[in-house]
Amino acid sequence: MPSTLEEINMIGNTLRDRNNQYVATKDGTGTWRILDTWHDDLRSLDPEEDIPDDSSAVTLLSEGAFLAVVKEAARLGVLANAAFTEQTDMEKEILEKESEVLDLREKLVKYEEENFTLKQQPDRSEGFVLKEMAMNTLLKLTSMSDIQSLSKD
Repeated sequence: MPSTLEEINMIGNTLRDRNNQYVATKDGTGTWRILDTWHDDLRSLDPEEDIPDDSSAVTLLSEGAFLAVVKEAARLGVLANAAFTEQTDMEKEILEKESEVLDLREKLVKYEEENFTLKQQPDRSEGFVLKEMAMNTLLKLTSMSDIQSLSKD
């Protein structure tokens, strides 16, 4: 703790000399802490001391509340050139589902092409297929016999 009132006032004055009055940080749980660096409560703090969440210089906002404030500020024109890169969980899920739909459509087109190709092939009876296999086998045997007789000569 600072030993004199002068040191305490020096800390408060240092924070008041900042160009930006507010500082915002986000923790791992999605809670935003907004600190009013010009608030009088900060004058009584030691420079090494943490600022408690229940301090009147700190405003706590949930992730959803913070995004709502930013979007409303952008809609009102308070934020110039606001670009939103972070998406809500629902927006992320919608994008994932749209991507899944596109993948399924591509698969459907591929299956329809394969089905069309299969339908174009002429229907053959089982007997025809067996006769064709027998003919191919006889052709191979005849070819092997011819090669063997040529090699003897």
